[in-house]
Amino acid sequence: MRVARVDVENFRGISRASVVLTDTTVLLGDNNTGKSALLEAIELTIGPDRLYRRPPISEHDFYGGRYLETEVTVIVTIAGLTPELISRFRSHVEYWDAGKEIAMEMPPSSPGGEACIRIKFVGRYDKDEDDFVGDTWFLVPAAPDGQSPARCTATDKRAFGFLLLRTLRTGSRALSMERGSLLDVVLRTYEVEVQMWEQLLDRLRAIDVASALPVASAAEVTDSGNVDKFGEVLATLESTLRDIVSSEWAGTPHLRVSDLTREELRRTLRAFVTTGASSHAAPFQRQGSGTINSLVIAMLTMIAQRREGTVIFAVEEPEISLPPTAQKRIVDLIREITKGGQSIFTSHSPYILEEFEPEQMMVLSRDHASGAMTGRAVELPSGLKRKFFHEGMRTRFAEALLSRRVIVSEGKSEIAGYSALGKRARLLGASDMGRLDSDGWAFLDAESETNVARLAEFFKGLGKQVATVFDKQDSAVLEQINAASDLTVEQQYKGFEDLLISEIPEQRRRAFVDQQIADALWPAHVKGPLDESTLEYDKALHRLLVKAKGDPVAVELLATLSLAEFPITMAATLRDLRALARSPLPRAEGAGVSTAKPSSADEETP
Repeated sequence: MRVARVDVENFRGISRASVVLTDTTVLLGDNNTGKSALLEAIELTIGPDRLYRRPPISEHDFYGGRYLETEVTVIVTIAGLTPELISRFRSHVEYWDAGKEIAMEMPPSSPGGEACIRIKFVGRYDKDEDDFVGDTWFLVPAAPDGQSPARCTATDKRAFGFLLLRTLRTGSRALSMERGSLLDVVLRTYEVEVQMWEQLLDRLRAIDVASALPVASAAEVTDSGNVDKFGEVLATLESTLRDIVSSEWAGTPHLRVSDLTREELRRTLRAFVTTGASSHAAPFQRQGSGTINSLVIAMLTMIAQRREGTVIFAVEEPEISLPPTAQKRIVDLIREITKGGQSIFTSHSPYILEEFEPEQMMVLSRDHASGAMTGRAVELPSGLKRKFFHEGMRTRFAEALLSRRVIVSEGKSEIAGYSALGKRARLLGASDMGRLDSDGWAFLDAESETNVARLAEFFKGLGKQVATVFDKQDSAVLEQINAASDLTVEQQYKGFEDLLISEIPEQRRRAFVDQQIADALWPAHVKGPLDESTLEYDKALHRLLVKAKGDPVAVELLATLSLAEFPITMAATLRDLRALARSPLPRAEGAGVSTAKPSSADEETP
């Protein structure tokens, strides 16, 4: 059982999106692409406790805040239904066509068709009530004219077992008894009858934090040595109250632990966990974030085990506050306990990402002008081996997959050099160029010129802006790179070292060599200048740059430059990269809009 497709309109920063998910999916993209919004749209539709909130949505949940003129709509298609769910929801069942990625009334002719069910959430602003309302319905069968479709209740939704773990927002209330908390879900999953409420209320009603003694006057209170300060104040209050109203109205005041209602206790109760200081226990939310995350995931495990895998977990950034080894264990654990169900992750950790196959990765991008979201599955280009992709996840691919813009470079020297010069430009207050990471650029080392074109094409296919930086190429290779790049930088030199020596002023080059020698930083195995000629200085500097590719020598050289001394090629490239970053991303044709033909039930709006 899994969420096969999500269709969203006018929710948060998403004007329109249609995203198809696999059994195990990790959603990728830079910040503010809508990953969290997509998961919350799913929760809004099939999360059993979301509609307990009143109101279920607010004006900030409408795209652009336009709640007077639009409705929030979300359609979640759940495929791979178990026989029990097919029997339970038989009047609402359709069939998922994996090839066309749509729900159909009849089983598809091609193999692989699965029973599925579609649930729709509609949220809107009710002008008459001056409030926001929302509810969920089954899309099938279509409702007769003038009638509403069948509602999908919280009890119905619990059968799907959807749980959204927000690492930063779930922890503080996970072990509380608030409705929808993880502990509340665990108790219901294990069918625990929460009969403790009446017993607890009876016990609490008998406890006085402080109460007034039955005395006649405030003077008698002062004479009682066994009355605490709270009781003294309350007794005085009682005596004064009886002077104003009749004694029948002036009941004895008591100080209680709470309002003594179920809802008040739900908000008040907290689990305590022993800390490292002897046997002292502290509230759950006061623990370290790593402990909180671990306990939360332990509760998720309990839920999944009880449901025997028929659960859909959506987990935001499980890596927070956990060491790399624990991050990998968490992913393996969640995927293991959701066999037969589904796990959906978001992550910014390379240690998490390397646990997934390319086909399990979904790169989300959002056009910030129109709000349309696009989801693109990762497909490795021909010639790019899985081994190269996996082995390079930590060192190159993770940063590029999670960024909005990618610079594919021929080698490490360009990466270090352009990054350093961008930082230098920022430090010197340049307005037309600056830090590349501030403009959303991530570098990717192609390791050789033969990989530049295919990697540029790969990231271009994922909807990212792509720039390429490389040394002089023949016309055939250059044509391939141009076709896959938004910006092509062909450095007219044999190597990056030649660029630096040709375009950095002579005085600065000589001063740098002299300083390296004076500071005893010049390596013994690298021949220095034999005389004071410019040619000898440049030969020595070239030898140093070539021999020190793994050391920050080029970075140190660039860090000595003023804006007027920047290499012309590099300065022009930094300006072009900034200009490209600040231009609108090109919107792919049909971006964020489903190309699938909707069934007639899609036309039904409750």
